[in-house]
Amino acid sequence: MNTLSKHIAITGGNSGIGYAIAKLYLQQGHRVSVLSRRFDEPNTLQNDYPDQYLCVEGDVSKVADIERFYSHCASKQGKLDFVVANAGIAVPEAILDVTEESFQTTFDINVKGVFFTVQKALPHLNRNASVVLISSIQAIRGAGVWAAYGATKAAVRSLTRSFAADLGKQSIRVNCVSPGVTETPILNKFGFDDSTLTDILGQVKAATPLERIGTPEEIAKTVAFINSDDAAFITGADIHVDGGLAQI
Repeated sequence: MNTLSKHIAITGGNSGIGYAIAKLYLQQGHRVSVLSRRFDEPNTLQNDYPDQYLCVEGDVSKVADIERFYSHCASKQGKLDFVVANAGIAVPEAILDVTEESFQTTFDINVKGVFFTVQKALPHLNRNASVVLISSIQAIRGAGVWAAYGATKAAVRSLTRSFAADLGKQSIRVNCVSPGVTETPILNKFGFDDSTLTDILGQVKAATPLERIGTPEEIAKTVAFINSDDAAFITGADIHVDGGLAQI
């Protein structure tokens, strides 16, 4: 392992975008610590990178789990250079179908989880650390079935500004990356039948200037750039990785 390797903490690194970020950093020789609610794909990374990879079971909606995660990170892999607050859920619900329970769950994971992922990381960060929050283009778009989800992602965008303003004096950069529709396992968890999902994705592709949806690897590469020294004068920004869907 490269002695100059960085240490990256990622929440929600079990699959999709978080998994792609973890895998990219591991391939580059860095140390990666992941907080995950379940274990499946991370075990593959553990087998492939036993000296670089740490996976801790936990739920970002529970602050005690976040604190325990960072305690393990520090004791096993040292102080942190990068934090990626990626954990989140997206549940398509018509406005009339949203319940108090589903609303609370979405906000607990997508907003409370992000806030405390950053707050509890602060004692463990190296100087000149970088923090990336994963938002979504739904933060600026309107869609009835994504009303609660979009509101949480707008909150993440707001937190990016607040964190960047407050932590800049400590030489900590904070940015968010907002993916468009991305080819991840979550697409198959929305409850749409195959025909409906195909139709939805077809409409998205038709509305996207690049005429396709994104890949987790493309989001991961963007996160890696934002964390890198090449982006050393970027903070408080919202980087859209959406093929132009939200721009045109």
